[in-house]
Amino acid sequence: MARENKEQIISYVLKLISAGDEDLVKKTTEAFEVSKSTVYNYIKELCNDGIIKKEGSSYAIVSQSQVFLYDNKGLDESRVFEKDIAPIFKGLEKNVFSIWRYAFTEMMNNAIEHSLSKKIFVMVSTNPLESTVMISDNGIGIFKNIQDYMKKECDQEISLDECAALLFAGKFTTAKAMHSGEGIFFTSHLMDSFFIVSDDVFFSRNNFADTKIKGLESVNSTIVCMSLNNHTKKTTKEVFDRFSNVDEGFIKTQIPIAHIFPYGSPVSRSEGRRLGELILKFKEVDLDFTGVEEVGQAFCHEMFVVWQGRNPGIKLNVLNAEDDVLRMIKRVINTN
Repeated sequence: MARENKEQIISYVLKLISAGDEDLVKKTTEAFEVSKSTVYNYIKELCNDGIIKKEGSSYAIVSQSQVFLYDNKGLDESRVFEKDIAPIFKGLEKNVFSIWRYAFTEMMNNAIEHSLSKKIFVMVSTNPLESTVMISDNGIGIFKNIQDYMKKECDQEISLDECAALLFAGKFTTAKAMHSGEGIFFTSHLMDSFFIVSDDVFFSRNNFADTKIKGLESVNSTIVCMSLNNHTKKTTKEVFDRFSNVDEGFIKTQIPIAHIFPYGSPVSRSEGRRLGELILKFKEVDLDFTGVEEVGQAFCHEMFVVWQGRNPGIKLNVLNAEDDVLRMIKRVINTN
């Protein structure tokens, strides 16, 4: 059998194992028209090489983890990456390595400069399919820091959940003189999985099912966790080009509506106003309604008639809206 075909089969097997598929032998034989004995031989080879391990009647991919603990005194995120993280990722393709370099240094810098933490903990886990980096600190939580900033600088008292929502658009920062506020936005789009948890508040773009993670709740600290496929075709240029251009910079954003509001379905005018304030700095906005089952007439009127009338230069794109949601938006727009 050709080496290329063998690698394809092994990659397929690993993906099925990662997904917890118990019919991996049957599905592999059907997908590649090979015998069961061939598949079992590859599985045995993966076990012998320590890439997978047997767990009861199924298999699991073995991850290799490295842990680092840093004193946050004169810490330099680029030097941390070059010394400890880059050697772990050195075998990855150039585009993947570049993504990790950007993502790690951005998130590490946030921990260094915003957390007021004395210690920063980093864990890097890798396996043949993907890599995961977790950065944790024991300082003031990210959302509590935003809450304090909003009270002091803007004279607004907002909930920790509302503080998390401020991060979705990009450009928000509590240190305008030193930061652009773009790091979390672009990192979350570059990663396959990205979340921040602090004070039992959960921030993520790609998890609409769960807003809490048991075991990761924290009183003050912040945990950032990000994962990326080792063979992704994504590039930093591709993602940056989606939301910015050379002449005007970061001009487009994307808002996952289900994450912005407490119950996932905005109904009121005040919710429309809060969303409008969030996106005022952009020229184009993708409003992603994935996971939103209904919207209120008042919200739609405030957003698509009142706010849009006041901001005609900002283009709103409605994405992934269910029929009922789209019907309400169209009815409100067409009535006015």
